[in-house]
Amino acid sequence: MKTTRNALFALILLAAGTAAAASAQVSVGAGIHIGPSGRASVDLGFFYDNLAPYGNWIQRPSYGWVWTPTDVSTSWRPYEDGHWVWTDQGWTWITDEPYGWATYHYGRWYDDPEIGWAWVPGDEWGPSWVSWQEGSDYIGWAPLPPGVDISVGYNSGYNGYGGGYAYGINPAAYVFVPERNFLSVSLASYIVPQVQVTAFFGRTRNYTSYRREGDRFYNQGIPVDRVQRYVGRSVPRYQLADLQTQDYRQPRARITGNTVQIFRPQVQRSVQVAPPASRPAARRAVVSAEQFQANHPNRAVQRQQMQTQQPRQQVRQPRNQPGAQVQPYQPRTYNPQAQGQDQNGRRQVNPQPRTERQVKPEPPSRPTYPPSYGNQNDRQRPPQSNRQVQPPPQSQQGNRQVRPPQNDRGQQNQGQNRGQQRGKGKQRDRNQNQDQDPNRPPVR
Repeated sequence: MKTTRNALFALILLAAGTAAAASAQVSVGAGIHIGPSGRASVDLGFFYDNLAPYGNWIQRPSYGWVWTPTDVSTSWRPYEDGHWVWTDQGWTWITDEPYGWATYHYGRWYDDPEIGWAWVPGDEWGPSWVSWQEGSDYIGWAPLPPGVDISVGYNSGYNGYGGGYAYGINPAAYVFVPERNFLSVSLASYIVPQVQVTAFFGRTRNYTSYRREGDRFYNQGIPVDRVQRYVGRSVPRYQLADLQTQDYRQPRARITGNTVQIFRPQVQRSVQVAPPASRPAARRAVVSAEQFQANHPNRAVQRQQMQTQQPRQQVRQPRNQPGAQVQPYQPRTYNPQAQGQDQNGRRQVNPQPRTERQVKPEPPSRPTYPPSYGNQNDRQRPPQSNRQVQPPPQSQQGNRQVRPPQNDRGQQNQGQNRGQQRGKGKQRDRNQNQDQDPNRPPVR
């Protein structure tokens, strides 16, 4: 009897504790619950309903249900409208778009060949999920594709168009701004045109660096000391905190002092939710890929142009890195016919007759002249006997006797004789002056 009473008492206490725990989780909105720790929790159904007014849900064969925005330009890319801040979890993206609280902190983006940029939902929050490139006075970032192992680092990031790109991201996906404008609150005004990006992308380096501690992810990215040198001032540092609000329909980040409040609910993984096609709030945003292309023809045309202008994406796996996928060896096929050999491996003889090699005639040699014993210039001239000396014109007074021409050596001897005579004349004048002035010392 006593044992039965104790068992009933234990059951009553267990039921009371379960009811108290259930009452501690308060629902503040459709699909949002606040737990005992004060942190909000949602399921994937909240993403389906909350993003429906801003885009379309499309089922794709590779990733299932994906979301893409509708009210954007044809050249739109993720992580364009907003700015960066440095927090206790690294570089954090502060978006200006109403759906950015989910699409830039959960899940991953990829460039779909038919519908363009599409977002795959996820259940892990991060300050941002991007790949970083820096160099040539520019800083760029691009969304990480699904399935990328962030523990693998790409120090070089880029090894030429033939070597592939870090994480398989094409240069067209990167948003680049000048280094001095990296901390601007309106980065959309400083985005570099894509034509210029292809010119300097080969001189940039990848700085993607993530680490995980418990349930938190840290985005190191570009080192802070480098950014401080670029902008010429210190980088402000903020602390992340949960957003305190009662309206979670458009949860935007708030910056107060050195604190950044962001709506970052915990996603429940074990909860089974209905797909967007079965949810009343998200059903109106469900379309097929063909319907999306018909509703947005300009985006499809822009996608085709980018595919023809940009080279194909190539994934370059780093060497000696954990998580790197090694491609299996594929032997090369050998075609003996292409190498000029028969089936037995013997070299085939070309039946065509061999043409004789044509020898070009040598150019005529330059005539040589015998060396002269005169000055250096006489060696390049024909002999003295071959010259034709024109006689000087006759004057009106009569015929003058023409002196035969003398060679250069004779002219040189005449110049020396004149110099000696001129020197003797000066010495004679000095002797005469000395005789007139007895006080003047003799000239040596």
